[in-house]
Amino acid sequence: MLSVLNDTAFRQEAVEKVLANLPSDLSIESLPDTANATYLRARLAETGEEACAHWERFFTLQPGRDPFHLLAHARSLGDLERYEEAALQLRRALEQRPRYAFYTRAEKLVSRVSKNIGTHLRECRIGILGHYTTSLLAPVLRACMLRDRVRAEIYEGLYGSVQQEILDPSSGLARFKPDIVFLPASWRDLHLPGIVENEAEYIDAAVEEAKQRWQRLSEAHGCHVVQFAYDFPADEAYGYFGSSLRGGRTRVLEHLNAALREAAPSNVSILDAPALQRAEGGRWQDDMQWHSFQQHPATESLPALADLMSAHVRAVLGLTRKVLIADLDNTLWKGIIGEEGLQGIQIGPGSPAGEAHSRLQQYMFDLKAHGILLAVASKNNHEDACLPFQKHEQMLLRLEDFAAFEANWNDKATSIREIARKLSLGLDSFVFLDDNPLEREWVRSQLPDVAVVELGDKVFEYVQNLDRPRYFFGLTLSAEDMKRADQYRSEAARKHLQATSESLDQFLAQLQLRASIAPVNPANLARVTQLTNKTNQFNLTTRRYTESQVEQLAADPTAWTAAFHLADRMGDYGLIGVIFCHPAGSSDVWEIDTWLMSCRVLGRQMEKFMFDRLVEAAQARGIREIIGVFRPTAKNTLVRDLYDQFHFTRVSEGSEEVRYSLRVPAEAVNTATHVRAAVGTNRSSS
Repeated sequence: MLSVLNDTAFRQEAVEKVLANLPSDLSIESLPDTANATYLRARLAETGEEACAHWERFFTLQPGRDPFHLLAHARSLGDLERYEEAALQLRRALEQRPRYAFYTRAEKLVSRVSKNIGTHLRECRIGILGHYTTSLLAPVLRACMLRDRVRAEIYEGLYGSVQQEILDPSSGLARFKPDIVFLPASWRDLHLPGIVENEAEYIDAAVEEAKQRWQRLSEAHGCHVVQFAYDFPADEAYGYFGSSLRGGRTRVLEHLNAALREAAPSNVSILDAPALQRAEGGRWQDDMQWHSFQQHPATESLPALADLMSAHVRAVLGLTRKVLIADLDNTLWKGIIGEEGLQGIQIGPGSPAGEAHSRLQQYMFDLKAHGILLAVASKNNHEDACLPFQKHEQMLLRLEDFAAFEANWNDKATSIREIARKLSLGLDSFVFLDDNPLEREWVRSQLPDVAVVELGDKVFEYVQNLDRPRYFFGLTLSAEDMKRADQYRSEAARKHLQATSESLDQFLAQLQLRASIAPVNPANLARVTQLTNKTNQFNLTTRRYTESQVEQLAADPTAWTAAFHLADRMGDYGLIGVIFCHPAGSSDVWEIDTWLMSCRVLGRQMEKFMFDRLVEAAQARGIREIIGVFRPTAKNTLVRDLYDQFHFTRVSEGSEEVRYSLRVPAEAVNTATHVRAAVGTNRSSS
C-alpha cells in the first residue's frame, strides 16, 4: 500500500486508503517528494502554515486542479486569515461548477471569506420567495455570488408564505429591502389536472396574478424580479395528449411560460427553468426528496440552478463580460498556421474537427452580432496569423470582426493587458479562450480578474464549455450594444487622427463633436441602467440601481434626470453619460446623486457639456444651490478633483465621501468650447 506514495502519478483513492490505515512506524518526514506524498502531508498537517506550504507544493507537482483540493487549500488559508488568497482558491474551484457535495462542505468557509474580504466586491441584497424548500439553495447561490465577486445577503421568505411576504408592509422581506427578488416556481404549484377545462381563461388568470405580484414588489422595493418559468412533471399520464390536446397539462405549461415572457415588464426577467430541466435530465426531479422535505429541484441540480440565478444577478448588476479573447492555432482552427500553412489547417466541411471549429466561429460571430467584442491573443507571426482570415474560403470570421488583434511572441497575459489598454476596458471585462492548458493556467495566475474557459481536450465540446458559464448572459439589448463593434472601429480612426494632430485643441476641433441631452425615458431606460451598473472610472458616487429604481427616480417630479449622447464626424458614440439630481432638504437645493460618463469619451470635454446643461436646468427650475458628492473607490480616482475644477466649494470631508457646494450662477455658462449642442437638443431635460 505504501508503494503508492512513491508513484509519480497522483492517485487520490489509494492515498486516502493509506491515510485511513496509517502504519504506526510511518515517518512523514522521510516520504518522497511526489504528488501522492505531498497530498498526504497536506492532509496530515496540524497548522495552517504547514498545510498551505504542502498544498502549494502539491499543485506544482499535480497539473490538475480538483475543486476539493482547492477547497482544502482555501480552508488552510482561511485558518491563517489570508482571506483574499482563500477567495481566489474558492473561485478557481467554483469556476469548475463542482457537484453539490462541494457546496455543503464549503458553506461555512464561503460565508466567512465573504464577510472578511475587501470592499471591491459588489453588494447585493437577494430575496427568495418560494412555495417549497429553499434553505439548501441559498448557500449554493451565495457561493456562486462569491465566485462572481458579489457579496450577497440572502433573505429566504417563510415557507409557503409568498403572498404574505409580498403584501405585508411589515414582512421580513419588507424589512430586508431587497435589490433582487427571485420567485421560484414549479409545476406542482399550479395543481393542474391532466386537462384544463378552459385553457385561455386559466392562462390569463395566472398571468394576471403574476403581474400583480411583480407590480407590488416593484412599487414596494424598487427591485428587479426574477420569475421562474414553470418546469414540467417528469411523468405525464396523458402522454402525447398532454401537449397536443387543448387544455393538456404540458401544453398549458408551455403556453403559460410564453405568456409570462410576453407580459414581463423591463424590471422582470424570466428564468428559463424548462431549459435547465432539459439539460439536467433525470437529475432534476427526485420524488423521494420532494415527499420527504419538499425539496425541488433535486439537490444534485441545485448548482446548475444557482448558476443560472447568478447569471441573472450579474446581468442586473452590470457584471456581464464584454470581450472574448481567443487563441488561434487549434482553437479557431485545427493545426498550426505557421508550420502547416493555409492548406494544412482544418476549418469547415471536410473533417469532423474542421466542422467543430467552424461551429465555434459561428458562435463567436453570433456573440459579436449582439454586442460582444472579439479579440485575438496568439503566439504567432502577425502575417501568418492574419492569413486564414484573409485567404481561407471556409473562415466565417474575418479580420474586421475583431476589435483587437495581438499576434506576436509575447506571453498571453501581456497580450491581454495590451488589448485591455487599447480597448480602455478593465480586465474583469474579458473572457479568455485557449486550447492549451498551460496558457490557461498562466493567465489565471497572472490575471485573476480574467475569466478563463476550461475547454478540455475535445474540440466538439468547445462551444458547450464556452456557453455553459453564461459569461455574456444579458437581459437587455440596447442600440449601443448592437453597434459596439462599429464604435470601436470608429475609435481606431479617432486615435489615428489624434496621433496626426499637432495639439489637443486641433484634434477636438477636427472631430466636430456634437452632443445632445434628453430626460431618462422608456426609450433609453435600459441603457441608462446599464451605464449606472457598469461605469467605474468616471463615476462620482458609484451608486448602482435596478431598472425599476431608475424608472421611479425619472418619474419623480422633484428630481432631474438627464441622459447624454455624443457623436462626431467619425461616428456616433451613443448614450454615454448620466446625471441624476434630487432635492436635498429644500426644494431649491439639488444634490447630485449620480454623475457618470463612459470611459470611451474621456478627453472630449463632455463632462463640461454635462456641467453646462446641469446649471441651465438648475436655473430653469429656480435652484439656488447644487450639492456635489464624491465617494472614493479603488477605480474612480480619475474624478477625484472634478468638483474642484468646476469651482465647487468643499464643505465636508470623510473617509466615505466628500461633499461640495455650488451657488447656481445667474448667468449662462459655457465651458465646453469644443462641444456644440446637436440640432434639436432638449436643453432643459425637464
